[in-house]
Amino acid sequence: MPAISTAFDVPATSIQWIVLTYVVSFALALIPAGRLADRAGHGRVFRAGVVLSGIAHLLCGVAPSWRALLGARVAQGLGAALVMASAPALVTLSTAADRRGRALGQLGLAVSAGAVVGPLGGGFLVHGLGWRWVYLGRLPLVLLALGLSRKISGARGRAASAAPAPEGPARLGDDPAPTGLADPRSFAAANGAHLLANAALFAIWLLVPYYLIDRRGFPAGAGGLLFAAAPLAQACAMPLGGRAVDRGLGRGLAVFGLVVESFGLWQTGRLDATAGAGEILLALGLAGFGSGLFIVANMHYVMNALPRPRQGVAGSLVSLMRTAGIVVGSIVTTAVYASRQSAHAGLGAEAATAAAFIAAFEVAAAVALVAVVLSLLPPRRPAPGGVAGTSAP
Repeated sequence: MPAISTAFDVPATSIQWIVLTYVVSFALALIPAGRLADRAGHGRVFRAGVVLSGIAHLLCGVAPSWRALLGARVAQGLGAALVMASAPALVTLSTAADRRGRALGQLGLAVSAGAVVGPLGGGFLVHGLGWRWVYLGRLPLVLLALGLSRKISGARGRAASAAPAPEGPARLGDDPAPTGLADPRSFAAANGAHLLANAALFAIWLLVPYYLIDRRGFPAGAGGLLFAAAPLAQACAMPLGGRAVDRGLGRGLAVFGLVVESFGLWQTGRLDATAGAGEILLALGLAGFGSGLFIVANMHYVMNALPRPRQGVAGSLVSLMRTAGIVVGSIVTTAVYASRQSAHAGLGAEAATAAAFIAAFEVAAAVALVAVVLSLLPPRRPAPGGVAGTSAP
């Protein structure tokens, strides 16, 4: 963003539109994209999203003006919405019921790995070739994704059940929610918990880089490696959580993951000017690991709570809650940090910053505990002949 600001002579106060145009278009398009995928075919919509993303990357990379770049970012958000609305549905519709947790864990692992690799690759591209290559450099990945997506079926809803059933007692055609949503209250609570968990975790993404680089003075490379502890731990937790979910431990795993995330966030707030690398890795790792366990359990519940013809909508909801959580987390964390820093200004800049850091992470930990309460709401028993296996995570 600093490089783009310099290139187009855009003030720092306006550079936020690079993020907002993408996030807003992505969020607004998610549910319509999910509905489109349910009707037109998840594989087709997935491929369309990859193609649109590639076109948007190209337009961003060659943008002649600031407005043209923002327009391309809108297109980039729309392409990402098509991809992210389809991907979870493609996983659930092509996987036996007793292996969906592991499959969703692998999907979560891919997303978390991207959160680690993307910024590192982007940093090298900006440093070596300039900001335009952050976009142009993704075009080979788009072509690779298109090649891999040729194996994806474009079938809709129950047509996917014609695929060969994997080994195990549960067959691919078995619908976890064949007649619709059995427990709206638990479903709403699960989505609310997902939003809050992501809002809480965003405090790390927002504040920890400043702690590592500005307060502690770590070089950018070392600070980046320490910061990567959270997404790496999240990535490691995904496959483990998926296996536990397949064994019927989803609800307990969701609660346990949120408690671990909350404790990790609280510990992060306790990091001071003398904290060693081990303490930093432990605090960030706990928060990321707990988050990963919760996300897998929560995603499994949300995807299973809706019938097969609405798996695109279910996948859209998962992505929408994550995005909404990021937005809410950014607003709340910034507000708490700024207010506490102002309130402690009389103590000096360094002490005020430390106090604001502690307060922001105490609030983040409390938000994660509110998500625990939502996850502990007792599920309603399905009516006779209704949906089984959709209790709250």
